Amino acid sequence: MILHAPPRNDMSAAVQPDHARNGIAPLQFAVSFLPDHNNIHASNRANASLYIWLIGLMVILVPVPFGSHRPMPWAIWAIVASVMMIGFVIRQKDYTYRIQTQSGILALAALSPLFSAGQLLPLGHLFDGAFPPDAAPKTLTLSPSATLLAILRLATYAMLFILTFEVCSRPRHARKLAQIIFYGVTLHAVVAMILLSVMGDRSVWGEKTAYLGWATGPFVNRNSFASFMGLGIVIGIGLVFTPQKHRRADPRILPRQTRPRADARTVANAVCLALLCTALIASGSRMGTAATIIGACVTCAAMATGNTHKVRITWRQLIGAAGILTMFALFLMSRDIGARLLFFMPDLNIRLDLYANIWDLISTRPWVGYGLDTFQVAFPLVHDQRASPAVIWDLAHNSYLTLWAEVGLIAGTAPMIALAWSAVRLMRGVRRAARSEFAPALALGTLAMAATHSLVDFSFEVQANTLLLVVIVAMGLSLSNRYQMELK
Repeated sequence: MILHAPPRNDMSAAVQPDHARNGIAPLQFAVSFLPDHNNIHASNRANASLYIWLIGLMVILVPVPFGSHRPMPWAIWAIVASVMMIGFVIRQKDYTYRIQTQSGILALAALSPLFSAGQLLPLGHLFDGAFPPDAAPKTLTLSPSATLLAILRLATYAMLFILTFEVCSRPRHARKLAQIIFYGVTLHAVVAMILLSVMGDRSVWGEKTAYLGWATGPFVNRNSFASFMGLGIVIGIGLVFTPQKHRRADPRILPRQTRPRADARTVANAVCLALLCTALIASGSRMGTAATIIGACVTCAAMATGNTHKVRITWRQLIGAAGILTMFALFLMSRDIGARLLFFMPDLNIRLDLYANIWDLISTRPWVGYGLDTFQVAFPLVHDQRASPAVIWDLAHNSYLTLWAEVGLIAGTAPMIALAWSAVRLMRGVRRAARSEFAPALALGTLAMAATHSLVDFSFEVQANTLLLVVIVAMGLSLSNRYQMELK
């Protein structure tokens, strides 16, 4: 409500009423019912804070049911994400959605699930593939139910991407979300180490039947757990080596008040980072550790170039480099990983034979694939002696080949192009920004890590890891948006 003062009356004293001639002006109000923008902005800030907590809690809880690598958790998290998305839209007032600035990336990413929906059509007889002409399935996908569940899982990623992009448009919001997630990942690391060393090598859900002697936490295998730890390590590097900047109302007083709190948080983050590195090494994952080192190096390089548009080495970056070298040394000297490195070449040859066999599957249906999430059904059609028949190859152990086998070369390549486009925008965001290089640098590091690990494993096909990756990339892209760079 806005009160307008009445205009001054220039009538002569002769025609003015007595109270006006005596210098007393009548009190008049002109009431305009206009929106209170301060209240709207306060409501939007509260809304963002609420959803930062909701997104953070969801990312922390998703790994609990075996990394959510099961159909039931996919359905549950899709419902949760839908409720969050609907609530966000309803609660917002006079809000302009920023996600439209990423329409190109979203369109490319949407091509794969849209094409997968088309695989449900009864067009299987048009593309025989590895089937005899009279034995082709009715639909393009070999398992319509599996493809439907996979589309549901991809929809969950899309909703979390949009929500994170909208609520992390300010650096302090992105930092708060990163801090929540970092502490949650550290909690998973602590629980995993307790289960391994104190409780006799158990899993969260009871006795372990595989990967005995290695930390797996709630995940189905050590590589997926290592990827989750690696994502947390990359976040921790950003939190430790780019401390939060506080706005200073009084430069003589406020720095003394904020510095101890900031230093204590930095120390706490450093301790958590050490715990994550310990859990990563305890997983015994060769590629998980190597991919984490690559992601950490990319993150440090991005932060080094983001402050002044040129590389300027600081003591924090030197400590970060020393930490990465130390982690690399521990990686080489670890008993478990060091022993497994001796078998690297034989294992690599086995994988290369598997990949050659998978390429035969891709070549039989190069444009339409065999259906999203149907690799374990399709691969036996071409499985030969090159890939060991003693092993059940229900996963391709290469996310790129998996996409091409399931949805074809065109729809399978579209998500890769979307991620590459995201990386280009993130690099531009890092170069432009002085205050908000934190989140784009993290996103670049996690993309490098995921791209590397996906060459030899399926860790980023596990929902817990993919969801965390999506949230970090959305957070980075939100602050790389040129229209949001100057927000404090």
